[in-house]
This record gives sequence, C-alpha cells and structure tokens, in this order.
Amino acid sequence: MKTVESKPLSVRIGGIGGQGNIKMGLMLAKTLTYDRKWVVQTQHYGAQVRGGVAYSDVLFAQDPIDFPKAYTFNMLYIMDQKPLDSFINLLKPNGVLICDTTTIKKIPNFVKRLTRKVIAMPISQMCVEKFGTPVVSNVVGLGLIHKITGAFTIENLQKTVAEEVSKKYYDMNMRAIQFGMALSDKEYSLKDEKLFSKKPCR
Repeated sequence: MKTVESKPLSVRIGGIGGQGNIKMGLMLAKTLTYDRKWVVQTQHYGAQVRGGVAYSDVLFAQDPIDFPKAYTFNMLYIMDQKPLDSFINLLKPNGVLICDTTTIKKIPNFVKRLTRKVIAMPISQMCVEKFGTPVVSNVVGLGLIHKITGAFTIENLQKTVAEEVSKKYYDMNMRAIQFGMALSDKEYSLKDEKLFSKKPCR
C-alpha cells in the first residue's frame, strides 16, 4: 500500500497573552476539521500569561499529517509588535502576512523582498469603533482569513463561532465575521510558491 506523504499548510497566530490569539487558533482548527481536513493545533504561552508573547500554530492538509510541527509558515497572523519581531523570519517566501497595526508600528523593510502578500490594518481599533470592544478582533480575523484564502467555508466558520462564543454575543460575532470578510478584496494562495512567481497576486 502506497503511503501518502502529506505536506500541510501552516499558520501561526501570534500575539500577547490576553489578546485572544490562542482562542483564534482553536477556532481555526475546529473550522478546518468541519471542512474534513486533517489538522494539528498547538499553542504556547510566554512566561507571563498576560503581557508575554503567546502563539497558536495550526497545520492542516487533505491527507494525514506525518509530523505535527512547522518551522516555517505559509501565513503569519500577528497582533502585536513583539511577536512580529520574533516570528517574521519564519514566514515562507511569498507567504501571507496579516498585521494588526493597532499595536504594530513597524514592519521590517526586508518583508517587501520576502513577500507581496501583506495586509496591514488596525483591526483591533476598527473593532472598537465598530462594536465598542476589541474582544471580537479574533473572529474578525477569521472572517478576513476566510475571505483572502478560501481555506475553509463560511458555513463551518459560523458553526464554530456559534459553538465557541456565549449565546449572549452570538449576533455580534456573526456580524464580526462579515466585517472581517469586508476588510479586503484580495485573494491569496497559501500554497508554497517561488519568490515573486510570475503568477500575479490578486
């Protein structure tokens, strides 16, 4: 019997403890399982639960995953300057970088040589203005990831969020998904690509 060698796609969601990045990773992983993907999700907390760097890694593939760890990533979703500075060198060439510029004030210049797939916007600040709170920024981020990558279906994202959030905040979180989807009209592949492939990024 021929063994299928899986090459999973990899996402790291990095932030500061208390920003909701671990919860975001868990919801992303759950959504992908509903989409019938093979998924590995891990998480790491810094020395400080709040204020220290924390991150969640999600690997997913159509086939069984042989090794449950990634050393480089097809996507980095970063919520703060500290994890950006720590993890930017782990982004694959032509990988997708999403930065919440509410707290990220400087993206290294070399990133322009690494990838053109960069989305930088003050997501948490926009959530405060739209919903009166930054706590839905992780759900907004999932809506944004769905829109630009198509890695999972909107129906399964809505199903996951409905299961994971309080019923009291159900309507707000459903609106947060739609808000995230409206933040960008770009479409980026998460698959490995050569640096600055001739294939145009839309």
